[in-house]
Amino acid sequence: MSNDGISSRFGVTALGELVIDMIPAGRSGADALYAARPGGAPGNVAAGIARLGLRAAMVSRVGPGHLGDVLIETLKGAGVETRAISRAEVDTTALAVVSLDSRGDRDFALYREGCADSRMAADVIDRDVIRASRVLHVGSLTLGTPVSAEAQRQAIAVARDAGALISADPNLRPAVWHDPNAMLATGREAVAAADIVKISDEELFALSGLDDPGDAVRALWHPRLKVMAVTRGADGAELFTPDFTVAAPGFVVDVVDTVGCGDAFMASLIAGLLASDLNRLDAPALAAIGRRACAAGAVMATISGAMGAMPEPAAIDALLANTPETP
Repeated sequence: MSNDGISSRFGVTALGELVIDMIPAGRSGADALYAARPGGAPGNVAAGIARLGLRAAMVSRVGPGHLGDVLIETLKGAGVETRAISRAEVDTTALAVVSLDSRGDRDFALYREGCADSRMAADVIDRDVIRASRVLHVGSLTLGTPVSAEAQRQAIAVARDAGALISADPNLRPAVWHDPNAMLATGREAVAAADIVKISDEELFALSGLDDPGDAVRALWHPRLKVMAVTRGADGAELFTPDFTVAAPGFVVDVVDTVGCGDAFMASLIAGLLASDLNRLDAPALAAIGRRACAAGAVMATISGAMGAMPEPAAIDALLANTPETP
């Protein structure tokens, strides 16, 4: 390619937040203990893609010191190219304090005010990495501040100009937003820019304002969109194209926590679509991609943490082999 040191195309470059997740880790007397685990949905997807054997890169900005180091080193350990992650001199790395209910379902308290990735500017984005990617994956949190929003919009424009696909996970986080309408606007913008979308059923209903899944999907559909996957946790997912809809059942597993499950699903979905001809995708092929993505999410639920533990193909294969397909 060019003389910038990139010798071959990336399967996926993810752009957006990198976060330290504070995960519950038991108690010491009356004190709750937490383990610091690297995370952030786009970073998890990049790590998941790399674990599945594709070349992946990350575009983000982290703070100085140990927490930024942990995020970069964890991504490197997963096989992700980190040259496009910039370091802030003062702005801190974002934190998410995670709470889990009795079923392992998670909730977040996010601390992002003035964090490093929220101030990621367009002029520090490595455009060569984006141009060298088959897919640019984005979310909606980066659209929450003017500086980083402009960076994401310019990155999408660069990717489009280079012929890349855009994938998006709106990944709505109400705890971050003072204005729910602003949150919904960023989610709709992320969907409107994308060729591939992963969205939970709750997010689908929130963004569309409708409570019927089919009507809600149609309300958000646009001509560029090729695949929309609507996830329903343990109940699996439904995948939509302009021509057909397929259902992918969930898997029964012993849940440790659900942090990163949607990101593991997203990584597997993108990997499966990249291995296919999107212009000739039929219902059986998409159903198989969806089933594998659900298996990836289920494997993730059996593991504590996210970025450092994204599932590898062997673990997904084992779950698929041990779970008969339903007719």
